[in-house]
Amino acid sequence: MGPSTADVRRRYAEADLVLAKNFNDLPDHIAVEMEFMHFLCAEELRALEEGNLQESTRRREMQLEFLREHLKPWVDRFAECILRSTSSSFHKSAAILLKTFVKSESEHFEGHGSQ
Repeated sequence: MGPSTADVRRRYAEADLVLAKNFNDLPDHIAVEMEFMHFLCAEELRALEEGNLQESTRRREMQLEFLREHLKPWVDRFAECILRSTSSSFHKSAAILLKTFVKSESEHFEGHGSQ
């Protein structure tokens, strides 16, 4: 529960996301962080559908910042560690998907002039 965890909690609050009261895991667990990215994408789409360009842009910027500051710096190392340490095809596939997602999102934002 260090500075990264506190920053993640702050970002969840800024995005109006509240963790369930019975949530017992760390807020910066990879599964929670990926769910947060999903939440931000869904909120961006909702805002677009409602014609709220300002809110859509805000959610997109939140995605970019979270990707840059919380996922991109360590996901490759994390995924490589999983790939080296398991024989489980499920976990290997999940690690590859995680790396692919972060790389794809990074390239997407770079390609749209958001960096």
